[in-house]
Amino acid sequence: MRILVVDDDGNSLQSLCMVLRDLGHDPVGLQDPLLAVEEARKDFYPLVITDIRMPGMDGLSLLAFLKEEPELRRSDVVLITGHGDMVTAVEALRKGAYDYLSKPINARELAAVVDRSAEHQALLIENHALRNNLEREVSRATAGLREDLAQARHRLREVEGIGLIIAESPAMRDILGEALILHTDPSVPVLIEGETGTGKEIVARFIHYGEGTTDLPFLAINCAAIPHELFESELFGHEAGAFTGSRASGAPGKLEQAGRGTLFLDEVAEMPLALQPKLLRVLQDRAFFRVGGVKKRGFAARIVCAGNRDMGEMVENGSFRRDLYHRLRVGYIRIPPLRERPEDIRPLAEHFLRREAEKKRKKFTGIEPAALDALLRHSWPGNIREMENTIERAVLMHEGTLLRLDQLQFQGKEAARAAEAAPESGERPPSRPCGFPLPEDHLDLDAHIDDLIQAAVARFEGNKSKAAQYLGISRFTLLRRLQGRDKKKEH
Repeated sequence: MRILVVDDDGNSLQSLCMVLRDLGHDPVGLQDPLLAVEEARKDFYPLVITDIRMPGMDGLSLLAFLKEEPELRRSDVVLITGHGDMVTAVEALRKGAYDYLSKPINARELAAVVDRSAEHQALLIENHALRNNLEREVSRATAGLREDLAQARHRLREVEGIGLIIAESPAMRDILGEALILHTDPSVPVLIEGETGTGKEIVARFIHYGEGTTDLPFLAINCAAIPHELFESELFGHEAGAFTGSRASGAPGKLEQAGRGTLFLDEVAEMPLALQPKLLRVLQDRAFFRVGGVKKRGFAARIVCAGNRDMGEMVENGSFRRDLYHRLRVGYIRIPPLRERPEDIRPLAEHFLRREAEKKRKKFTGIEPAALDALLRHSWPGNIREMENTIERAVLMHEGTLLRLDQLQFQGKEAARAAEAAPESGERPPSRPCGFPLPEDHLDLDAHIDDLIQAAVARFEGNKSKAAQYLGISRFTLLRRLQGRDKKKEH
């Protein structure tokens, strides 16, 4: 990331630029704030780090200039303050500064601030692209209004993660019917139970969007991924100074950010037991307090929870509160595993095959009977997610027009059964524990990591947030890796 550093102290300026280069960024250092103004006009810098006390123009004046210019106000401005400048730093935050650093500057704090700014700038870029796409779509809606509106709704549902919902089995049709009823009343909490990979979040999104679209937010939290000590702040938000390390201005939690939309609590069984009464109080009173706050805040969003464990059994053994469990079950949906709804297996497999063939530019158009029989006989312990991954791998690794049995690679005991059912004359791919052949002499690990990241971005059609979540890394790490790959190509 390009960073403009302004400090009239030459030694301090040189040290800052050296640390930023070591962190992988591209700093431009200037001692004269007036020259910095001209430099900012010539080229856009996502982040500007400036000292407060400088001759000719102080840091607050430079901040005011950047925030007044329409083309420059997107820059994040971080102020460097001395011990006597804390009041000035607070004033700067009120006037639009992104953050401040205290002298002497700690390298870890500097790295953390720069990383947060990079994440913020990445979000701004993505939001700008989304707005431009929306404007282009609206401009086309001049003829055939009804058809264009239907197409726009379909695209929006694809972006938000619903897309095509396949429900051939009677059980899934009943579930979608119940979801539409729950969609009409946001005050009713919903509990969705089902094994991993059955599509609980898809059903939660269907409850949120219904058969149309909405501008109201859909926020998802994986309760198992949040440390217990941070869970309350993540959910309820916190006031300024509520705890050590809290933001100086306070921060809203997911309950507040959800507005009048939907808050989806995935793996709700992992929610800390001490926090469960507070969630129950939110459901009953439709109000909450931030951590360290005294102001009651209204809550208007829908709460949808999901779990892949037997929560009834958890209630009996005391690991989940009975009163919260019964409150959540006002709207209750159980999604059966894929093995209990075989009517959905073929249409799901054909849908994934068409989608992956189009994304990977392959010629697959159908499934051979032997392969389809194996798909129907497989128990699918990983449910829809396992099927999606199985089809994706087959399309990635093979060529052809019809998907064959020997091109499918199942997991577990069913792998041996599928191999026994394969034609003897067919050439079977060798067994590989790691999923791909290892070269004899040398393995370029960095190249493989880059390829995996690129494949994940392609899988989620350019959505870098989903790709980063899928890979288990931060969005900033993913973006930095992609930028590094692009630089290698240039050289």
